[in-house]
Amino acid sequence: MISVDGVSVQDRDLLTRLTLYFQSLDTRLREGQGWFIFNADRSRASRIARFVLDRLAERRPFISYYHVPWRDFALNAYMSRVELPTAVALPRGPGTEYDLAGRISRDQFEQMRATDVLVLVGLRPEHRYEIEHLEAIMSVRFARGLASIVVTPHEPHQLMDAYTAQGAEATWRKLYDEVYRASLIAL
Repeated sequence: MISVDGVSVQDRDLLTRLTLYFQSLDTRLREGQGWFIFNADRSRASRIARFVLDRLAERRPFISYYHVPWRDFALNAYMSRVELPTAVALPRGPGTEYDLAGRISRDQFEQMRATDVLVLVGLRPEHRYEIEHLEAIMSVRFARGLASIVVTPHEPHQLMDAYTAQGAEATWRKLYDEVYRASLIAL
């Protein structure tokens, strides 16, 4: 990758495109237009996230946004889809650990579904429950016309392979079709 002053041509182009996106953010959000950014290793994803979050912070409180690193997303998926539904040993009821964990998980889930802009950084599904959780969130966001900015270290074919490995080819096709319809894509 060619770089100038330590910044790749690819990143310069992306930051230029993101700058234009944020210059017309209100229109982009009315259209539900977001971003799907592939091939972003940890340092590139961090730079992109910092840029996006700084631009979104400038628009607060008029635009709500929720930033979720993949580690937090995967934990929420695990708690919501695996641990809490099968936790029989935990005492249930108001004020219990089960109740607290359930409320935190549900609140995060609802916030990811309802905020104006969801910023999900580091997408790399390894388990079926993560794919199902993402589908439950993204299908609502697409239906409501809400923008999402998703950053992944994978290239498109690698992400498709991750879905395929979990037997979720149809889910991948649906996600890809919706992303292609409603988002700008960067490699």
